[in-house]
Amino acid sequence: MRFPDWDGLLPDNVALDLLARWNERRRHYHGISHLVNGLQALQELGGTELEQIAFWFHDAVHSNATPADERASADLAGAMLSGVLPVHDVSEVQRLIMLTTHHQPVSDDVGGARLCDADLSAMGADWDTYVDNIAGIRLEFPHLNDKAWRKGRSKFVVKFLDRRWLFSTWEGRHRWEDQARANMVRELACLS
Repeated sequence: MRFPDWDGLLPDNVALDLLARWNERRRHYHGISHLVNGLQALQELGGTELEQIAFWFHDAVHSNATPADERASADLAGAMLSGVLPVHDVSEVQRLIMLTTHHQPVSDDVGGARLCDADLSAMGADWDTYVDNIAGIRLEFPHLNDKAWRKGRSKFVVKFLDRRWLFSTWEGRHRWEDQARANMVRELACLS
């Protein structure tokens, strides 16, 4: 897999630190492939440089503890970007990161909508890729037995399926909504 290009976006020391975090051995889904695929999706949605930076940081800290992971990732962004970006840009990066706790930006939050849609874009992958992604997510919960995993995952899927839209941008809906819903309905049937 080709690592994402950070030239002109992040200083080398920041990007290398982030890549090391994304490449931690315990990450099976929330690793480099999620970073690369999400950045590609964000580019397809017309994401800005600040949105790209926020995506680099959004899962920099990951232990499956929401919202603690997002808060820690936002704090890390604040520390690592201090003196690199203007204060208001750092605050915006942190705000965008925190949106990934629920993926429901307000209707006029264009940047937040793009970032959230990029983060969820894998839901709209073809079925085989979707299944591989879910298997990776399952591996990130080794402490759960199969019954607890199925119960928790079913609750997660139902919560998303109950939304009017999974994606916040028109482009995200056009690209991924139908496939994502079909995948989640099929997954829910498998979990039952």
